[in-house]
Amino acid sequence: MNQFEEGVEDVYAAVSAGRAVREHGPFGIQIGDQSMQFVGKVVHDPVVTGSQILAVAGARPASDFLVFQVLRDGALEVVRPEETVDLRSAGAEKFLVFRSDRSFRFLLDERAFDWGAAHISGGTIKRLAGVLSETTDVWLDAAGGEDRVIEDKELVDLAMPGTERFITRQIKITIKVNSRPREVDRRVLTYWEIVKLAEPNAVPSDQIIYSINYAAGPRQNAEGTLVEGQSVVVKEGMKFYVTPTDKS
Repeated sequence: MNQFEEGVEDVYAAVSAGRAVREHGPFGIQIGDQSMQFVGKVVHDPVVTGSQILAVAGARPASDFLVFQVLRDGALEVVRPEETVDLRSAGAEKFLVFRSDRSFRFLLDERAFDWGAAHISGGTIKRLAGVLSETTDVWLDAAGGEDRVIEDKELVDLAMPGTERFITRQIKITIKVNSRPREVDRRVLTYWEIVKLAEPNAVPSDQIIYSINYAAGPRQNAEGTLVEGQSVVVKEGMKFYVTPTDKS
């Protein structure tokens, strides 16, 4: 759906649809922050400078801010105040604006990224990588130490000495359901996802309810019970016991 007023060329919609961006404005572009939350802004020139992008974003004084263009492959490129971007070219529809006077470099899946803030969250790293948050982990590659998973809301300090290296990996966790091993591809499972691991043909019913007990879980839910409507964080080796009960 076009989020701009009628007559505004939505650059992102045009590129996503695979059609050419029209030659004349006004143009609707996406401007985001360090959480990669984007809002639509309108500019009138097909070729804009970094200063124009900062102005339409309300970033004043401009000297206190940095602007990055989000390229088609997800990489970021600094747009200096005097540099221009042609909105009619693919990959010119999204920008990020930071209140910062310097950028911070890190590696993500062996690709270099420059970021305009000293901290970045695991969830933002996933968005930059273009991966599904639910089924992908971000790992911090600790040189000489033990790699660790970065949770979506966890912030990593990019200002520390050295260049941080992040790696994305598909989630594969083996749990035990009624003593049988089951491999899952996400870290949070719902009540019914666990029931179906035990009873693949199970469906909601007035006659049968399923009781779920679990143990050997992560610290936030080490052990307990699960009822319909709830979910649980899982880890390798976690144990579930699913028991059907006839209510009649």
